[in-house]
Amino acid sequence: MSNDKKRILVVDDEPDILQLLDISLTRMGFNVYKAESLGAAKYQLSKYSFHLCLTDFKLPDGLGSELVGYAQEHHPQMPIAVITAFGTINHAVDTLKRGAYDFITKPISLETLRNLVITGLQLNQPKEADREQHLLDSDVPYFNSLNTLILKYADSGVPTLIFGQLGSWKEEIATLIHKNSRQHDKSITFIDCEQDDVSLIPETTGTWVYANMETLSTEKQGQLLKQLKTLSHEPHIIVTTNWSPDEFKNSLGIKKTLLRYIAVGEIETRPLISLNDQLPAICESRLEALAEKWQKVPCKLHPTALTKLRDYGFPGNLKELDLVLSKAAINCENQLIREDDIELDNTGFQPHLDGTRNLEKYIEDIEIREITNALAKTNNNKTKAAELLGISFRALRYKIKKLNIEP
Repeated sequence: MSNDKKRILVVDDEPDILQLLDISLTRMGFNVYKAESLGAAKYQLSKYSFHLCLTDFKLPDGLGSELVGYAQEHHPQMPIAVITAFGTINHAVDTLKRGAYDFITKPISLETLRNLVITGLQLNQPKEADREQHLLDSDVPYFNSLNTLILKYADSGVPTLIFGQLGSWKEEIATLIHKNSRQHDKSITFIDCEQDDVSLIPETTGTWVYANMETLSTEKQGQLLKQLKTLSHEPHIIVTTNWSPDEFKNSLGIKKTLLRYIAVGEIETRPLISLNDQLPAICESRLEALAEKWQKVPCKLHPTALTKLRDYGFPGNLKELDLVLSKAAINCENQLIREDDIELDNTGFQPHLDGTRNLEKYIEDIEIREITNALAKTNNNKTKAAELLGISFRALRYKIKKLNIEP
């Protein structure tokens, strides 16, 4: 078990004991937070989330068993153990009934401390059976690579940025990170940055997913970052964008201070067209998922139907594939999806580059976005905006007119 980013709260009113536990646990590789009273411990719990808590039984303003009860009510995912020099059978029974996973007496050896912590952290981890229910099908190599990152960022709880085209399951990945994290018993809240009237700071705790971050103005990005840094609790922040990593990180419309805050963990999804070699396994996985949902026998794909899918560009990626397979599974006969059962017209997803969206139009969209961002960043000062963009003032004025950009 990796100790990286594991936070442990230690509560004791004796400075020497508190310092000894701090040194011992720090040497084991943990991040240690300290509190000298029941009130101080509750304050720490209101500010941070912890993987484990070790508390003394007798505190200046109450008993460790009270902290156990409080933790069970407000932080049920956090294992808590009591260490005391005043242990009795009654105290142990009461503390364990309230939800402590162990009750041991001082003095405590380094080996006992290590075993106590390892036992507690194992309780904090989701069971493997539970994790398997909250992950993608591991028989698909691409899904398996995503599972590795999902578990990595779920365990660490770091802010995570998910890149990917429309329909590439960014929201689904964010949900799986939440379900495998220590916040899994709390709510997950999606905030669509594309909506002008959306509240950027939800009233809920748990996981906050900011979708379409690239559409949020630089002014609101600054406000969001300021508010996130002053929160009294620590939500798990996940951000999704339809842009590629290069587009997002190099855009003048994305504040670099916000980027540094949210891009601790990164996941880049792949367009379905780049997964052609894995398409048979992906289709089989999705058809099995549909069958389980509908409680029916899974449908099979005829080779000609698979060829038709492979020849299609899938601008809507995995979401579009699910839609196509769902319709085909409903309309096919004898659980065999044939070529004629695959309907690729009017799926609601526009091709990325074709006769309706060619390369010139794609480049124009990028120019409009970057020029608009530069003008916003310089308060419509065209000279400064041209400098930011690395072009002449004359060239900028020409593009503004050509592209019909409103300052």
